[in-house]
Amino acid sequence: MKSLLTEPLGLYGWASLEPVLLAALASEDPLLLVGPHGCAKSFVLERLAESLGLEFRSYNASLLNYDDLVGIPMPDESRASLRYVSTPESIWDAQVVFVDEINRTRPDLQNKLFPIVHDRRVQGRTLERLRYRWAAMNPPPDEDADDAPAGAAGADYLGAEPLDPALADRFPFVAAVPDWEALSEDERRAVLADQFRGRHEFPVPVGALVAEAKAAFERAKSELAPALEPYVLELVPQLRAAGFDVSTRRATMLHRGALAVHAARVALARRAGAEAPDLYASALLALRCGLPDRARRPVPDVRVAALCRQAWDLSQAARGGAEWTVMREPDPRRRLEAAVPRQAELSAERLASLVCDGVAAAPAPRRRALALAAYLALRARADLPASAMETLATEIAPAMEPGESETAVTMSKAGIAREVESRRAAVDARFAAPTAFELRHHHANLLRSFLPGGYRSHGEVRELSDEFVRLWKKFALPC
Repeated sequence: MKSLLTEPLGLYGWASLEPVLLAALASEDPLLLVGPHGCAKSFVLERLAESLGLEFRSYNASLLNYDDLVGIPMPDESRASLRYVSTPESIWDAQVVFVDEINRTRPDLQNKLFPIVHDRRVQGRTLERLRYRWAAMNPPPDEDADDAPAGAAGADYLGAEPLDPALADRFPFVAAVPDWEALSEDERRAVLADQFRGRHEFPVPVGALVAEAKAAFERAKSELAPALEPYVLELVPQLRAAGFDVSTRRATMLHRGALAVHAARVALARRAGAEAPDLYASALLALRCGLPDRARRPVPDVRVAALCRQAWDLSQAARGGAEWTVMREPDPRRRLEAAVPRQAELSAERLASLVCDGVAAAPAPRRRALALAAYLALRARADLPASAMETLATEIAPAMEPGESETAVTMSKAGIAREVESRRAAVDARFAAPTAFELRHHHANLLRSFLPGGYRSHGEVRELSDEFVRLWKKFALPC
């Protein structure tokens, strides 16, 4: 879709965030941008405010004093209380408040920002003119990562801290913005060339675009809100189980945010002459840009996308049915294990998705045990899409192809090889019936497929053996 809000300003790589920016404008909900220095976070927000003709106040949180917000305190005529003398930079007449480097705010001042961001109030007084509350911050430090080199996108910032959870939860939109590393080569070239082109203007009247998005948002609240409720009801427990911070307030924000983002995408598509947007894609974008965790730690987008898809599929499935029951399992491996015994009740497309996700999520060498057992249980499904069969075939090939090899090994590797044969013999003795021939055969091939160097310890051999036998029984294969 043609960019209407970011590329015209010389911001390349931002196009996917345009619906979020427009959604924040249409809903008038607080917006927090997270990204390294030099990503134009302040620039884009200031230009949007300018284009709308709004009174803009910008504050740097690392330098901010409370007097900068409310003015100079002076005794009133009775000298019984204080009144505040406004300055040109005080907040009272602002229509837009932008707090840069908000995660560098002193703790005592953070508490005073809560009512401004959430309620548009300061010292108990409503800020009648204030419409937009925006903020920006550098990425929080990644406590699990090694120290990044100086200048790297992942480097920690001196004095920057994870944003207070209560303050982060006041922002319905928390969006990560792209840095140089996220840009394609063409986008990087465009950035370099654009610096010589002078001031840019928007190709459409931003006020009119916001008005269209507002109208679409009002329609969405009445027409689409009920349809999104089952999705949010499924999403919240999935997010919590995955360790994300989802308060009751956040649940309502995710619902409202999905509607606002969809309305913004409708308005942008209409202006660009593009097709009407898909509601699921809007929900996914709103979720990616609606988690307060992003203000406190790195958030894996792949994991967020998987949780969104799971919640969406659950909301579309018949409650209590096989698909609904299977999909409620949060772990992709366990979902696949639950699906195989109920494969007759599931569509081929659903099974294929479960196979690909489940095998990908399993750690080696157990991944091969899961893939082999699933293949043997599902091989009669002639309707299973090629993507699923290819996933299984790629993983189990070493355990299915005949071959002989001789390799010189160390004493420790020789001990592991003896452990493999010991476990093979134990299973052969335990399942000696003729009906268990396939189990014995595939079990032996699976264990040997990791020789000579695929095991790290004797214990890993035993775990793999036990795992395959467990899966064989769970999938009701002959033994």
